[in-house]
Amino acid sequence: MNPSSSIRAGNLSGRISGSGLELAYREWNSDAHGLPLVLLHGITGSSADWQRVAEHLPARRIIALDARGHGRSDWAFDEAYGGDQHFADVACALANLGIEQCVLAGYSMGGGVAIMTAAAIPERVAGAVVVDAYPHPTMSPGSSRIARWVARFDGPPRFDPAIARQFQDQLAEGRESRLDLWSLWEAIECPVLVVRGAQSDVLTARSAADMLSRLPVSRVVTIDDVSHPIPFVRPGELAAVLETFVRELEARPSSG
Repeated sequence: MNPSSSIRAGNLSGRISGSGLELAYREWNSDAHGLPLVLLHGITGSSADWQRVAEHLPARRIIALDARGHGRSDWAFDEAYGGDQHFADVACALANLGIEQCVLAGYSMGGGVAIMTAAAIPERVAGAVVVDAYPHPTMSPGSSRIARWVARFDGPPRFDPAIARQFQDQLAEGRESRLDLWSLWEAIECPVLVVRGAQSDVLTARSAADMLSRLPVSRVVTIDDVSHPIPFVRPGELAAVLETFVRELEARPSSG
């Protein structure tokens, strides 16, 4: 699929091939120069979650993907919604959009996918931003709370109900495990910025410290007076952090 027909100035949506299904995406400032910023949302969210952040970045090309089973993207016929599938979708989308290098930022669930992508296809990721997410294989208190909320979600359908059923099954079995991403985290070679809400119980202060100790190329920025929903509550501050990070990467001497 050639995405060029759906890319115009401003915020318009298109579709692109993922790993065996079609993904929806939103793009802002398609004519902007410099490193593009690719954004990945959290569980039950969509690319629209990044609208307010994008409004603060009028000079930066931004592409936000709807994850499989979310927003306007296809639902997986086999109900495959694991981290491996999300990573494969992002890898395919970057290739099909012709993005040679980007700064990849992921919030919550998207943060885990950003970790996987930065480690697995470093040639496409100049830098990664992990927004209130972590590589631990056990749910934090905040993640456990979110899992229980998703499991009993009964609002208007905005994501594949299979996702809620999967959480229901996991919690019914008493499992609070999740993907162990430590080996991938430690394999990342590009600069990494960890953004944490000062009051977050999803990415705790201790977890953030563990992440920094195990990856020398990472650093943390803490945003005051906010817990987990940073893109929604502090979009301007998050946008400023993202833009500063991208500009730092653009100013680095080329290794080529």
